[in-house]
Amino acid sequence: MATVFVRTIIIYLLFVTTIRLMGKRQVGELQISELIITFMLSELAVNPIQDISIPITYAVVPLLLLLTIEVILSFWVTKSKVVKKLFFGNPSIIIKNGALDQKELSRLRIGINELLGELRLKGFADIADIEYAIIEQNGKLSVFPKIEKQPATLEDFEIEKKECGISLPVVVDGCIDLSNLQNLNKTEKWLNSYLSRHKLQIKDVFLLSCDNGGKINIIMKDE
Repeated sequence: MATVFVRTIIIYLLFVTTIRLMGKRQVGELQISELIITFMLSELAVNPIQDISIPITYAVVPLLLLLTIEVILSFWVTKSKVVKKLFFGNPSIIIKNGALDQKELSRLRIGINELLGELRLKGFADIADIEYAIIEQNGKLSVFPKIEKQPATLEDFEIEKKECGISLPVVVDGCIDLSNLQNLNKTEKWLNSYLSRHKLQIKDVFLLSCDNGGKINIIMKDE
């Protein structure tokens, strides 16, 4: 039992390290080579845990080898267009200048109902509203609506707005996040002063978030 426990810990740590070194892509964003290696890694990791007669090196060596191959391949595709095309392919334009490319749709084995469903998920009810639609190398659909269907922006109305960045949680469940305070160029003294002015105590705050523009949002704990 102790052997199984130790093997499990070793394989787990090695597997996590390998996946982290491969990058932070989500499963749906994995390239074909990355997906294949992920499946192979899982199989290699389980066998030595289930069968203690298998030397642990039979898992460690292939894991390191696959990691090396993936790192080399990732570097290689950034240097060679031929290798990148071979392993990852090219983006496919299925709607160009408002016209649907039926041959490309058929080649990709994508049904029209499937395409319409993807467009609806992106907020477009009519295919006639689309100027360009591209199947990217990771298999996801990029959509560019026609000019008249694009949402208006502040630039269209010639309105200037200050960039406020993202809102960061400064207090979470009564605990101060000092790193986010630092990211916002704020101090704990500033936070305490703000709470004091509003007659609030940190222990009663469920969430206090703030952005670089000074906008503050507070949610108090339920009684």
